[in-house]
Amino acid sequence: MTTRAKPAVYVEPNCTFEHNGRTFESGGAVVTPERIIAYPRDGGILGDWHGAVIGTWRAITPSMPRAWIAPRMYQIEATVNGVVYTGRGCGVGMIFKGKRKRGRRT
Repeated sequence: MTTRAKPAVYVEPNCTFEHNGRTFESGGAVVTPERIIAYPRDGGILGDWHGAVIGTWRAITPSMPRAWIAPRMYQIEATVNGVVYTGRGCGVGMIFKGKRKRGRRT
């Protein structure tokens, strides 16, 4: 019997920023064994809110029109610590949310 590798839980700290004298807080990147929230960057790099590299990503389908938050949306596969996640995102600079892809490892 083989066991699947489980990534360590990663919760990005200190995602506050100030704009026009008001302070806001973002949830930042979160990686658990079953779910992921992260930020695709240019060149297939998956990062956290502050820009640190945490994995890789690729669009696995052509863009879909009429996303509610952006003009295009993509089905994305992301890999963090050898674990593959799948979900949707609007591409570079936008949030990606996904869940662990069953039975897949890099």
